[in-house]
Amino acid sequence: MKWKALLALLLGLLVVGVTAGSAGATVGTPVGTSSPSDPWEAWAKQHTVRVLVVERIQYLNGKLIKQVEYTGDELQAKFGVDRISKVKVARMSLSELLKLYPLEAKTLALGMPVVRTYYKTTVLTTSDDPYPWWEHPPYLPRWTWDKVEYCGYLFCHTYYEKADPVNLVWEGGTKDDVKKVLKDAGWNDWVVASSQYIYDPPQYGGGGWEEGDDLATSWHGLFGRYHIRLWVIYNGKIIGSAHHDTSFPHHADTYEGGEDKVAGYYKSPWHVCEDCVNLHNAIGEKNDGYATVIKK
Repeated sequence: MKWKALLALLLGLLVVGVTAGSAGATVGTPVGTSSPSDPWEAWAKQHTVRVLVVERIQYLNGKLIKQVEYTGDELQAKFGVDRISKVKVARMSLSELLKLYPLEAKTLALGMPVVRTYYKTTVLTTSDDPYPWWEHPPYLPRWTWDKVEYCGYLFCHTYYEKADPVNLVWEGGTKDDVKKVLKDAGWNDWVVASSQYIYDPPQYGGGGWEEGDDLATSWHGLFGRYHIRLWVIYNGKIIGSAHHDTSFPHHADTYEGGEDKVAGYYKSPWHVCEDCVNLHNAIGEKNDGYATVIKK
């Protein structure tokens, strides 16, 4: 019977080993699997395009006109168009032009264009293919979007390019409540700014691609300013994308600075939770990826 006892012992050891292995596999991430990937990263990867950028700046009739055109094989392969473009226009005096473009001012003042070209990688999508942020935690838009267009002989198509990070969320107040605090602090409404958009899902009561409402510490911001864009999304929350602008043509040099500047105005009955929600939209040292939530 010794062989039966030995067999029983071996079976017992086998059962203990299997049980221990199963118990170990339930702790943390099972062997051979990984945690779910960020759905935004997967979506963005499918919409990433490398393009050749041609910037054309011209000064005509007291206005600085900046036209940006994208071309490239990846643009053709992904969207079936050979070019898309956007235009920004700002009224400007010759003295302001000289300060902003000391090397190119003479060329621009004569009405001649200044052109530069370079490559860049960006995220683009069509108007009917927005990232579905309302389906994924934390159920908030992560980015604002610039509008770019393709215009052929008979029709035009609209595309959207990833722009600035969302970094502020208000709960429990109206957009007028939010704006009143900023205007009482000296911010200007109806300022000179380029349009940016977010997608608010119509199936839940949103308006589709919606343009932001701009406020800033300077009406034109020729020599820098703080600037915010606001939206009301379908669930009643207000979201904002705040930053500090360099001199015109504007370029955001910090988003954290804009977020902190805006949040600092909100006192009782508002309650500020700094860096309260992770929107996974970090941009190096400019933005840490966390949004401040302000409740009333």
